[in-house]
Order: sequence, then structure tokens, then C-alpha cells
Amino acid sequence: MSHPLDDEEQAIAEAAFRLPVPPTSAVRTEARAAQVAGIAVVVSFVAALIAFAGRRPGLSGGNGVGDVAALIGGVVAAIVLPLAYRHSYDHPQHHWLVERPAWRRYLGLLALAAVHGAIAFMAAWAGFRIFQQAFGSLTMDPFAGAIATSIVGGLSAYATYQSGARMNSYLLSNLLATYLGAGVLTSMVTTTNPTWWEVNFSVLGAANSGVAWAFNATLVTGGIVITMLAEYVTRDIQALAAYRGDSSGRSDVRTRPVLVCLVLMGILLAGTGLVPVDVFMPAHNALATSMSGAYVALVVGLPKWVPGLSRTFQVTGFVMLGGAVLAVFLWYPLAYYNMTAMELFVAGVVLGWLVLLIRNVAAALEDARRRALSDLLGS
Repeated sequence: MSHPLDDEEQAIAEAAFRLPVPPTSAVRTEARAAQVAGIAVVVSFVAALIAFAGRRPGLSGGNGVGDVAALIGGVVAAIVLPLAYRHSYDHPQHHWLVERPAWRRYLGLLALAAVHGAIAFMAAWAGFRIFQQAFGSLTMDPFAGAIATSIVGGLSAYATYQSGARMNSYLLSNLLATYLGAGVLTSMVTTTNPTWWEVNFSVLGAANSGVAWAFNATLVTGGIVITMLAEYVTRDIQALAAYRGDSSGRSDVRTRPVLVCLVLMGILLAGTGLVPVDVFMPAHNALATSMSGAYVALVVGLPKWVPGLSRTFQVTGFVMLGGAVLAVFLWYPLAYYNMTAMELFVAGVVLGWLVLLIRNVAAALEDARRRALSDLLGS
């Protein structure tokens, strides 16, 4: 039951209500996102008017509305991301971002800009392809096409600013999953080799696939993002360890092995993209296999390195690992399906487990914070 405030508490409360309330970080983020989106709408409209001048473009294909909108949306996202990501440094828990070496900051920033730009491009391109199927041979005059393009530019700017300014491990893991999934799917549907799936995924990165650069760039950029994710995750784990530490500051949480495994996964994935299968197959296969090894080590060692995560998550991790092993056996030696199906299943398991890891670490950290706050208020 609540109790009445004494005279001193009442005076403090009244004084607090009389003070001007400064805009919060969240309010500033919303305002800036809207401002950036407004600028993007105007710039996109003008650029599209110039691109569509003197013709009636279709919704997709042949330099249509979708093609131009996708390009503009991607460029807008790539430009807006650095502006927004800088504001994530202002968060009290993200000051460590500024302390990283300059080359790591710029490399990570470049990767994030490329990821946001690619997602914006692929989303707009695929969306207009669907609309083209729905509306058949519909064409637009330059003004209508520019309006549609400006909407894409504004949405791209707004969503990218929100993502960059609020970046954390949870958002970064979802971004990674979306980017890798969309990038690989785009490579599948645009390849000039219709029988690629009869061999394996890596064929999409071969020079004769027609989309080798897109597939390989997806792997390289995804690898860089995983190394960034490793830093975010280990910082969350360090915060969790601080909340769980005893009076001497000791804790049973170990972050170094987790960081090493995640960084290795990122480096090996990037290396897989840097060494396409048609350039040097043994090295390509060794890099991909080693990445799977780092994932196995992380799943097996995590209960010891980060104790206290939910038992359900730990069991789920081993079940998913068992499913990945079963998928390999179904390919070899059982020959139930080909390598492409096996790679698809294993990649989905690894990516899905990474997202679960982030969510469970974030949940454990939130519970630890609540307990600490409860203990503080109780004292």
C-alpha cells in the first residue's frame, strides 16, 4: 500500500513538476527521423522526376518505377545510416563504441551502411515486382512515378534512422538475419544458372552464376556484422556479469570464449565470400566448415561460459545442434538429399540460434537489472 508523502518529499515532487522537461533521447530520435525522412522525400521526388522525364515507366523492369525507387531507397539508407548511428554513441551503455580503434569503427559503419542500403534496395525491388504481377501492364506518368519513389525514399530514411540511432545487440541480430536471408534469396532468383541448386549454395558465388558479386558481398558484409555483433553481445554479457558479481566483483561469467567464437564465425564467413568456390575450392570449403566448428564450440561451451541462461534455451540449443548434425548425415552418408538442402538447413539453424542467443542474453540482463533495482529500492 502506498503511503502519504512527508513534507520534504512533497516539496521535492512539486519542485520536480515545475522544472522544464527536456526532450528525451527518444523524442529527439523521432524528430530527427521525421526531418530526415522529409528531406529524403523531396530529394527522391526530384531525382525520380528527372529519371522518368519523357517516358511512362512500368512498375518493374526496364528502368521502371521499382528499379529507380529501389536504387534511390538503397542510396538514401546508405547515406542516412552513418548520420543516425553516430547518435547511438550517446547512450550511456554504448560509450565503448567510441573507444574502439578507428579502423574498426569505420569498417563496421561501412558494413552497416551497406546492409541497410541492401535491405532497402531489395525490399523496394521485390515489392514493385509483386505489384507489377498484380497490376499487369500498368504504367505511370513521371509525376505519379516520382510520388511513388518519394514514398520509398522517405520510408527508407525514416526506418534507417530509427535503426541506426537505436542500434543494440537485439536489433543487430535481427538485421543480420534479414540481410543474409534477403541477400541469398535475391541471389537465388536472379542467378543465370537455373540448375545451381543441384550442386550447392557456393555455386551462386561462382563467376558463371551472373550474381557472384552480390552473393559474395552478402557473405563478406554479413561476416563483418557478426564481428560487430560479437562486441555488442559480449558487452551485454559483461553487464550481466557485473550485476551477478559478489561484493569482491567476481563472477562466474566468462566473456572471452564467447567473443572468440563469434569473431571467428564472422571472420570465417567473410573469408568464405572472399574466396569463391571457383577460385580455390579447398580453402572455400575449409572456411565454411571451420565456421560450423566455431558454432558447435559456442553451443557446447555456452552453458559453462554464461551460466544462468534459461534451461529451455540451453536445451533448445542442443536440440538445434542435433538437428544440424542430422541434416549433415541425411546428406552424407545417407544421400537423402543434396548438399544445397543440407546447407540451407544448417544455415537456418545457425542463424536462428544466434538470434535466440541474443534474445536470451538480453532477457537475462533485463531480469538482473530489475532485481538490482528492486534490491536498491528495498534497501
